[in-house]
This record gives sequence, C-alpha cells and structure tokens, in this order.
Amino acid sequence: MSATLEPDDIHDGVPAYHFDNRLGGPVLSHQHRWDEMARAHSGFRSTVARGYWVVTDGPAVQEALQDWRTFSNTSVTALEPDPRFLWIPEMLDPPLHTKWRRLLGRDFSPNAVAARETEVRQVAGEMIDRVRDSGGADVLDEFARRFPTLIFMRLMGLPEDDLATFLRWVHDLLHLSYGEDPDGARQMAAMNAVSDYFEEQIALRRQAPRDDLLSRAMTWKVDGEAIGDRDMHAFCVLMFQAGFDTVPISIGWALYHFATHPELREAIVADPSLIATSVEEILRVYSFVVPARKATKDVEIGGCPVRAGEMVMLPLAVTNRDPQRFENPLEVDPHRRATNHIAFGSGPHRCLGSHLARLELNVAVEEWHKRIPDYRLEPGQELEQHGNMYGIKSLRLAW
Repeated sequence: MSATLEPDDIHDGVPAYHFDNRLGGPVLSHQHRWDEMARAHSGFRSTVARGYWVVTDGPAVQEALQDWRTFSNTSVTALEPDPRFLWIPEMLDPPLHTKWRRLLGRDFSPNAVAARETEVRQVAGEMIDRVRDSGGADVLDEFARRFPTLIFMRLMGLPEDDLATFLRWVHDLLHLSYGEDPDGARQMAAMNAVSDYFEEQIALRRQAPRDDLLSRAMTWKVDGEAIGDRDMHAFCVLMFQAGFDTVPISIGWALYHFATHPELREAIVADPSLIATSVEEILRVYSFVVPARKATKDVEIGGCPVRAGEMVMLPLAVTNRDPQRFENPLEVDPHRRATNHIAFGSGPHRCLGSHLARLELNVAVEEWHKRIPDYRLEPGQELEQHGNMYGIKSLRLAW
C-alpha cells in the first residue's frame, strides 16, 4: 500500500489499495498503519492477488468475528479462499467446531493450565538463568521463542530434541518475506516437513499411546465416531501453527515495551502486582493477529459490499486501539480498569489456548524481572517486524 492514504483506485465505490499484509516494516509500522486506515475510513479493498476486503471499523471487526454464520472459518487466510490444508478445529464452524472445542477444553481449561504453573515457571527460570550473566542477548532467540515452544512440545508429547527444528519450521512457515521466498517454495517445504513429522508421530501413538495431549486426542469421539488419521493430522497442524508463534511474539513485545519505558519497568519491579494488567495492556496495544473469514452470503460490512465466497480481513488492532473504546488507547496503562480487549479474538473461535498463553506471559515477565530487572535496547540496531503476524524480527537487549 502506498505511503499516503490516497487510494490507487475505487472498487465498487470503496477505496482500493495495493495492500499486502505479508510485507515487513519498521517496528510498530503495521500498528500505526492500522491507526491511520481506521481514521480514514471503515473499510477498503486490497487489490493483491485475487483481491479481498479489509474492515477498519473496530466494532464491525468484532461483530464479524462473532457472526460465524455470515463470516465462516472454512478459510482464515485472506489470500487463500480455498486452502490446501485443513486446520482442526479452527477451520470448522459450529456445531462441529463446538464439539471439538469441548473435547480440547479439558486440557486448556483454567484448572488444567493452573496445574502446569510450577513446570512453566521452572522452564522459564532455567532459560533466563542461562543468559543472565551474559550481559546481553537476542532475547527472542535465546528466550521468547524457546520458552513457550518447549512448554507446548511437552504438552503434545513431542521430543524436546526437536526444538531447534521446530523453530526453523515456524520461521519458514510464518516469517519469510516475499524477497526471501518469492514463489513460496520454502514455506511449502516447511509445511510438507511438518505434515510428514506429524504423520510419523500419529503412527507412533497408534502403536504405543503415551500420557500426552496427542495420545489423549486419539481416544476422543466426535458424533460417536473415533477420530481418523486425516482429522488427527489436521488437528496437529493447527496445534503447531497456534502453539509455536503467538506467545513468543507477545513476550517479544513485552520486553520491547519495558525496555523502552523504564518508568513502567521500574514500577512492575517495585510492585509485581502490576504485571497482570500490564500484560493485558501489551496484548491490546501491540495487537499483531490479523484473522480473515470467508463470506457465506452477500453482505455489507464496514461499507464494503462483500459477495458470497469473498474473503474479509479483520485486523484486531483497529478494535483494540480504538479511541472510542479505550481512553488513551495507545498507552500501556498498568492501572487501567477496562481491559476488555480482543487480542485473543472474539466469538466461538476465540483462542482456545488463552489461559495457557496468559500464564506463560505472566510467568515470563515475572521471572525475567526477578533475575534481570534493569536492561535496555542494545544501541545500533534497526528494529523491524514481520508481516502477517507482527512479531519483532530481532531484539537485542543489554544489561
């Protein structure tokens, strides 16, 4: 999209831009772009590929996420209205989606997550201890990406020796720029590798079940039928996509914010009770997830005349940074009383793992500041963020 807000064209009476959300940019550039677009209009047309609609009205985004009958999850990527891979249960609509959620809820309920806190805290502490005496590090590579990924691998019962391989796959699947992978070959190779990996893991569990989520899932029944290998494979691919990127990105934004706002860092060190609200505020202010939905019928939303079968992008940032919803919306306020953000989504597909994510984020911030309370951005680095999901590419801190 051009640097100005002048549209490239008009499409069905709506501004049209060559808007490509896959492109990276300077740190916070994506969030600031959404602020500008939300001030300019309620929606626009992207002319990238086959084209899709983008809603920039905060309330309309939340309404669409809640209206699964009109905005279906059968595709969740704006550029892929007919996806090659199925992710279960994310790409299912109710009532089948509800049945899967109910089964998964046993492992992701508040009580189930709380039972893992000791383990989560131990893993975080051990990883931070490895870098504490180094005087500085790329905290994304050394901590933010490794910590929640290892927790999730344990939950799924995957070999911890595969951690480095998983991190490489996540990078190739989610964070390659167009210049790095113009034909999508590296991304497809990573997806095929992930697919093959889980086929092997499923076969191993069929032969010898273990005490892990993957083995338990194989005992479930949906509508009285056992879950076959195909659906189990689609479930595993979703767990991979959902479990290995969102929390690392959130931890990265938290450490970035505290490094650039020393007064808040000093406040949470002096009073750790401020951490929980600060974490919620960071999730809200740095919203990085941009879901999409497929229209099931002709509908108008955000001024966009959407036709059945077309894709609609629904950036969470325009809701979470909406000045009509939050006073001083771009400020991380540890004393804010209303923290009703939608960083975890809204409606029936609201993030199933939100309780685990919150635990990991709070533990990461608590344990980090117990060990490394005073730190800063290492000078001389140009901070950039990825496209698609707006994680920071590299974050070097010094202490």
